[in-house]
Amino acid sequence: MASTQPQTQSPAQPMGVLDGVRVLELARWQAAPRGGMILRDMGAEVIKLEWSKSSDLRNSGPFVGDMSVQFAAYNRGKKSVTLNARHPEGKELFYKLLEHSDVVLENFRPGTVDRMGFSYEKMCEIKPDIILASVSGFGQFGPYRDRQCFDPIIQAMSGIGHQTGRGFDQPVMAEGPIMDRTAALHATIGILGALRHRDRTGEGQWLEVSMLDGGITLEEVALAMCHETGTNDFTRAGSFIKCKDGYVSTGAARAGMWERMLKVMGYDDLSDEPEFAAPMFATDKAEIRMELLHLWCEERTADEVVDALVEADIPVGKAMSIPEVLADKHLWEREVMMEETMPGGKNILVPGPTIIKYSKTPTTAGPIPQYGEHNKEVYGGLLGLDDQELARLAAESVIT
Repeated sequence: MASTQPQTQSPAQPMGVLDGVRVLELARWQAAPRGGMILRDMGAEVIKLEWSKSSDLRNSGPFVGDMSVQFAAYNRGKKSVTLNARHPEGKELFYKLLEHSDVVLENFRPGTVDRMGFSYEKMCEIKPDIILASVSGFGQFGPYRDRQCFDPIIQAMSGIGHQTGRGFDQPVMAEGPIMDRTAALHATIGILGALRHRDRTGEGQWLEVSMLDGGITLEEVALAMCHETGTNDFTRAGSFIKCKDGYVSTGAARAGMWERMLKVMGYDDLSDEPEFAAPMFATDKAEIRMELLHLWCEERTADEVVDALVEADIPVGKAMSIPEVLADKHLWEREVMMEETMPGGKNILVPGPTIIKYSKTPTTAGPIPQYGEHNKEVYGGLLGLDDQELARLAAESVIT
């Protein structure tokens, strides 16, 4: 009997859910390029327009050999095409590529693409049903519209740094680019919705995503409680609990979980008392039973705690370091990360196919593109330019 499990790759099913969709990516750094990579994993052809090796992450460390780990993490699978978009002939090449494309993805500061001559209105003159997706720090309108922005700025301004650091009496920065990633995911969702709308109506449209808007969504409950009460007392119930050799996190939010938790810890008598066995947020005994849990964990290793609670069907996870995550078999079986072999034979770890697993339209992960690797394929194969014309454009610094 054939497997019905969702797949990431299947030789018998090469077409992705976005097969036939072409995306022009004018994006840099992380917030939008990560979204472009997700679209590519789902089957879209993503043409990344690069105007110099220093205009994106290619020259930003850390490196494995000559390859930037950051560039690889956000751009593998795309086609790299060089283009001087400020040159008059470069603009014409962009317009020709636009005629063959479905989506333009950009993350310049608002107004930049207009000044480059690539406004949404101009794009519509050339391709009326084009979808333009713009990602920016603060959005296309609002008091902060024209400010420069990076992930840490949004962690500061969204409130999440303050909320995360309340136990330390100072804001705490997340190590990963959570705001870039949130913006990329929202942009991807927006593009999928716009493609669906175009399929129904034939209309393209311009959608925009603000990093700050996305960051604020991570604190929706805290904001609602502050609005209601006028206080900043709301805190998440989750915490890291110290064990002999590390930390774990657990959550017994539903009915029956604390009853089982108390039994695992040896408090059978308390497990029969409604006040102690009640779900999270539903009892005045929450602080007492959490103290009992802390004391119980401190006498055991993290693995012992995890094994006992998993056996009792109670949510629990060990707080793992990056090396421990890398050694976790779940990561490899699920292909969350994968090794990519670079020219010269050296391997680099890159994100695996997008974490969305389809049963009939598998996602795939393509190789890391070299700078300008696909010039001939795109300009020659798609636009029909011959080698002589490509050589002339290179000589005149329209492409490199």
